[in-house]
Amino acid sequence: MTSELSPEPTNQELLAYLDGEATPQVVEHINQCPYCRERAEQLARFQDLLTTRLYRAACPTTVELGDYCLGLLPEERASETARHVAECPHCARELAQLREYLATLAPHSEPTPLEQVKVLFAELVHGLRNAGRALQPAPAYALRGEASEPLLYQAGDAQISIEVQADTAHPGRRLLLGFVIGLPAAGLQACLTQQDQPIATVPVDELGNLTISNLAPGTYQLVLRSPTAEVHFPDLEIG
Repeated sequence: MTSELSPEPTNQELLAYLDGEATPQVVEHINQCPYCRERAEQLARFQDLLTTRLYRAACPTTVELGDYCLGLLPEERASETARHVAECPHCARELAQLREYLATLAPHSEPTPLEQVKVLFAELVHGLRNAGRALQPAPAYALRGEASEPLLYQAGDAQISIEVQADTAHPGRRLLLGFVIGLPAAGLQACLTQQDQPIATVPVDELGNLTISNLAPGTYQLVLRSPTAEVHFPDLEIG
């Protein structure tokens, strides 16, 4: 299929149209030409995909910001992160949220000389699709905290997938399903809170599975807690 009108706009002219900078002739052509209107829509979808993939590409990861907040980064990397945070409002806001969350942690979650509990912050990697028990990355990239399918998080050497489903046993409520690899199974628990109020504490079984049922939609805080490590999900949306 080709344009029924001439002259046919170039890709550069279509991009200018998407940016609101096209000439009146190009605007009139696109309004009258289904083929060029479809070309413009395809370019818009491509631009959206690039924006999604490159969103905060130069920013430190959530794990790095967590390590910076805890003073665990090497000196050179800590200096680079400090300079970046001073210039990036997104990272400055995220760092402030991490510090605020750390201030609300219960005293027993603080590392002691005897326990040396390692505190990690889960970083959203991308969506996933479960094939058997293997973690399979989905083609689509997910922004931090935004996804409509099961999510894969990374925290150090650990990987955690989280899926929210309708709880058929409790109409209108939600079921949280998790699968954990890379953390010692012995003594591992999942602790869910909301606005500092405990909601549920469940064990993670020897295969790495966890289930929390009868949840109202909302924002929660999830902690995977073992004798030697904690993985925190400060803002877990259950919708």
